[in-house]
Amino acid sequence: MSLEERQAFDVWRSHPLHQAALNSMHEVWGELSNVAEMVPAPRRRAPRQVRLAAIAAVLVLGLTASVGLGALWRLDRTSSETGVGEQRSQELPDGSIVALNVVTRAQYDLNRRERVVNLKEGEATFVVRKDPDRPFLVRASGYEVRAIGTAFNVRSRDHSLDVAVKEGVVEVRSLAGGGKPILLRAGQRFQVKNTNQHTFKQTRISTIPTTSVDEWRQRVLTYEDAPVDQVIRDLNRFYERPVSAEPSLGRRHVTLRLVIDDRADTVQRLAALLDADIRDAGREDRLKPAS
Repeated sequence: MSLEERQAFDVWRSHPLHQAALNSMHEVWGELSNVAEMVPAPRRRAPRQVRLAAIAAVLVLGLTASVGLGALWRLDRTSSETGVGEQRSQELPDGSIVALNVVTRAQYDLNRRERVVNLKEGEATFVVRKDPDRPFLVRASGYEVRAIGTAFNVRSRDHSLDVAVKEGVVEVRSLAGGGKPILLRAGQRFQVKNTNQHTFKQTRISTIPTTSVDEWRQRVLTYEDAPVDQVIRDLNRFYERPVSAEPSLGRRHVTLRLVIDDRADTVQRLAALLDADIRDAGREDRLKPAS
């Protein structure tokens, strides 16, 4: 792609619906590559009509398998879970889209009165299909996020809560009662430092670019004045081999943007950003301040 084409593509896929479509096509392409490995190379070139028919048949097979699996998920599953390094986008029975980040557990209860998602652990982006008669509710860490038709992100990890809005408006309230519900609009983030307290005293509302709301879907982690220990915990949800940091380094607060790709490159990049050395500690890599 040219630079202009790449920029246009990045803008297009920044919308959760577009990214979900792209993820689905990646799955189909992966299935097609497996099919290609099972087909022996022909001794002679097939006629053009035969080649086109074969390509069409494979595409139909791949798309049918993809649609069939999606339909099975919509009909039979009331929960979803991702593991270390795994991200997944799915369509709910009502047409809403949910994208789960790594190490995330969610349960669904979609009935005639309301649509409820219990985010037990982790992070997810929601693109809600409008239905004024059935509110869309996400419950996590003692709080409830209410939306009718919008796109937003919820993160519930390490006794903290983060709600950020990409499109539309959502309402956040404490399930324990007390305090008025808070309205969040596109480009706003609501944070709770300690969800064990279930009050709005430990909360913060800030303004963020809408493009950063679900940046994790491109495997990009962004931090503002966050402890290194938090960065390390998030990084360890992407790779089997863990990383740790010496206490003095783990307590440091940093503002950085980290791209998650090949593990070795990612750890090297993080060490460079932190001005740290990497030491092989057997079952893990340990970061310590550069000597």
